[in-house]
Amino acid sequence: MTNQINKTKAIFAVFIMVLLMIATRGHVNWLDSLVHLPDFTIPALFIAGIYLRKFWTALVIVVAAVAIDNYAIVHEGISANCITPAYSILPLTYYGIFWVGRHISSLNIDASIAKNALIIIAATSTQWLVATSSYYFFTATYAKTGWTNFASYAAQWSVVGIPPVLFWMVAVSIVFTLNHRYSFISYFSAKKI
Repeated sequence: MTNQINKTKAIFAVFIMVLLMIATRGHVNWLDSLVHLPDFTIPALFIAGIYLRKFWTALVIVVAAVAIDNYAIVHEGISANCITPAYSILPLTYYGIFWVGRHISSLNIDASIAKNALIIIAATSTQWLVATSSYYFFTATYAKTGWTNFASYAAQWSVVGIPPVLFWMVAVSIVFTLNHRYSFISYFSAKKI
């Protein structure tokens, strides 16, 4: 019975995270016109790695991210500029975030928060650098200049790509810590499943 409850909690958690991804993936939608929230994909993968720990949770999140992008390009008319052969690297970097998350003890603000924060910052930065480098390799800029302009390109876009993930992780850590202490969402306690 406990295993079934844990599976139900995992399905519910993944469902909520996919809904947050749909609402925040950066494409024009009804929520974007009200308030623009940064993409929730990387935080969802960290949460799945830390608490849910099953490969199927990462697979669902990654497939949802690709499906959201596909829907936005095909049905919403969003530019397909980022869809290059490098896009095939993105799911691998996403799985890397999930894998790193499996090595973090919790998102609670406690004695291990400094270590966990450093791991999250390093993993987020590495994921961003690998995804951005592979994208840059397939752009016209690379074809013209090679890697000579990559440092300025990375400096320009890292400020846009990395801090929003870290802001989400701070918000998630606060919510998980408060829920751990006050149990305001008792159904979904922040314990590893």
